[in-house]
Amino acid sequence: MSFQQHSDGRRRKSGVHLPYTKIGKTHHTVLFSVSTNDKSDLSSRRDFIGAFGLVAAGTLLPSRARAGEEEYKDVTTKISSKLLTSAETATESADALASVQWSTPKITGLSTEEMAKRIDAGLRRECWFVTGRSTPELFADSFTFSDPQVSLTGIEDYSRGVRSFYKQGSARGEIVCTAATAPDTITVVWRNYGTVNIGPGFDLAPYLVTTTLKTSAKDGGLIVKQEDAFEVNKAELIKYNLFKANRPALPPIDSVVCPLPQ
Repeated sequence: MSFQQHSDGRRRKSGVHLPYTKIGKTHHTVLFSVSTNDKSDLSSRRDFIGAFGLVAAGTLLPSRARAGEEEYKDVTTKISSKLLTSAETATESADALASVQWSTPKITGLSTEEMAKRIDAGLRRECWFVTGRSTPELFADSFTFSDPQVSLTGIEDYSRGVRSFYKQGSARGEIVCTAATAPDTITVVWRNYGTVNIGPGFDLAPYLVTTTLKTSAKDGGLIVKQEDAFEVNKAELIKYNLFKANRPALPPIDSVVCPLPQ
């Protein structure tokens, strides 16, 4: 992997420079349309998907959002989650994750840098942020996931959740870069796009996600927490779905700038 040196000391892949998730005033939105807003629209997937789903579908469908126990942080999220349907049957989903060894022995004693390398290699083989085919041996039993609207516990519940959330074979998760950014912190920047199982299904316009993974020495260096952060322009999201013929070409993932220290 080759990088070019910026004047500020950061290295980057040669090619297109796409926006990096920040909190506050920023240039942001989908990867091929950058706009300026006075107030950053930082929210969870369920926030903007729920907003679009309620407008597009106009009704609630009686289906469950995800597998496992979830804690909804607001009423809007709980209502919009009822729009979530799965393109896979329960049997198909179970079969797809059947080879994942949820009770496999944990790999402990790794440094944060070593863990980051394993995470990066695993995600590049298969992005479990979308497919749910995770590596349980790297996650503590106490692992928690949270975004502004939802929180849950356990890597299996998380994995089954994302499996049902995304339309498999259509949705994509592509890794830009991964790095150990603090003694107990691994940061992954990745691109997400494709169809999700809301009502009849609709598409996410490509956008960057910053995933922060926390490790714990008390848990043998395993991952104990995941938080996702990103920015999305809801108007652009709706436009992306209404005017499919006008979608710009997607830049290759190798052309996306890595904003992390390498």
